Amino acid sequence: MQQIANWISILTNNKNTHNQIILWAKNILGSNMLGTEIVVQTPWSSVLRISTPEGPFYLKQTPPTLFIEVDILQKYRNLCKITDIPEVIAENKNLHCFFMKECGDATLRTLFDGHLKIDLLVQGLQVYNAMQRATVPHVAVFIQAGVPDWRLKQFPTLYQDLVGNESFLTVNGLEASQIKTLQDAMMSLEALCQELSSYGIPECLNHSDFHENNMLFSSTTKKISIIDLGETAINHPFFSLAAFLKIPGNRYKVPMDSTDYHILHDTCFQGWLSSNEDLQKALELTEKLLPIYLLFAHMRLVNATCSIALGTIPRMNNRVKEAFLWFIKNLNTIR
Repeated sequence: MQQIANWISILTNNKNTHNQIILWAKNILGSNMLGTEIVVQTPWSSVLRISTPEGPFYLKQTPPTLFIEVDILQKYRNLCKITDIPEVIAENKNLHCFFMKECGDATLRTLFDGHLKIDLLVQGLQVYNAMQRATVPHVAVFIQAGVPDWRLKQFPTLYQDLVGNESFLTVNGLEASQIKTLQDAMMSLEALCQELSSYGIPECLNHSDFHENNMLFSSTTKKISIIDLGETAINHPFFSLAAFLKIPGNRYKVPMDSTDYHILHDTCFQGWLSSNEDLQKALELTEKLLPIYLLFAHMRLVNATCSIALGTIPRMNNRVKEAFLWFIKNLNTIR
């Protein structure tokens, strides 16, 4: 039980809350708890693997605003008929914790061990594509449930909220001239959003942190499940896919002109548009807007967690400045 207390301390320093979570875990699993292992411990979620005679279960705790993951998982299953996701067996809304059954042995990143296995990654992408399409008819339901609305028609307002806060931009290292460029870019951003919207690609529920470490492979079923679905939002399907396609080159050094990259690219985007010419134009627009989408995702984590704890993770530092400078660079290509 001491390990559980240590595990939850990253999200709460309240001893009373510690004791309540430990008691809740005991009530769910009783004397069946054989051992525990910390799987994930970050400022935005903590996951504990608990061994039992019936197999492993996972106890996850999130900040309050990311606890929406439980509702999202249930709607995926009950409304969208998607099963390649974790199954929630118990939840505690007051403590923002929930138990899940095991849905895989290892993440694809672990299985790859630095060497991309194209067949597994394609399989994971196909699962994700099916999830995207299954949510299209239910966008309004997810938004009503509290899922962030980042549809293209909302981009200008969300963007204005960020660039209108000059103190926020200054604290994040942007110079006065850069701030002015960003504030003057509103019409350009609106035009990009309208043009991308004109292709009629349906917006849907998308994973804001979609990558191979959020894909779990089961050696028993040979299936892949998508996990960590609290970080989802309603937006254009190409954004999460375009962000994902940065991974093969950055992490696995897969050249963009290679067969493997083209296979992944085709798997991501096939079936959304019948015209290849339209697809290429839509992808160009997606790339121009991508840094703003990634900024929305980053700011959601910032607002959900302790900024001090988040600042201890090197890769999270300077993301605001980098995203805005990337967008400024993109703006220069459309003038």
